[in-house]
Amino acid sequence: MNFTRFAEQKRGKRQTGREMKLRILSERKKPLNIDHMGEDQLREKAQELSDWIHQLESEKFDLMAKLKQQKYEINVLYNRISHAQKL
Repeated sequence: MNFTRFAEQKRGKRQTGREMKLRILSERKKPLNIDHMGEDQLREKAQELSDWIHQLESEKFDLMAKLKQQKYEINVLYNRISHAQKL
């Protein structure tokens, strides 16, 4: 009985996380409204989207580098702790 309640709570949190992800994605997603655009406007829109993708990829690269550095620092600190406990 207790385990069932725990499993339901865990499932509820997972759904909440999924709903939060969907909400964030819906906020980021921009409507394309390109039906009425001419060729030049479509080129501008394509360039705008390309620039946006480039910006997101740059941010992703920076965050991945930061994550890698933080993991390295954590590993160094764990090693220092381990070494200090041996003394």
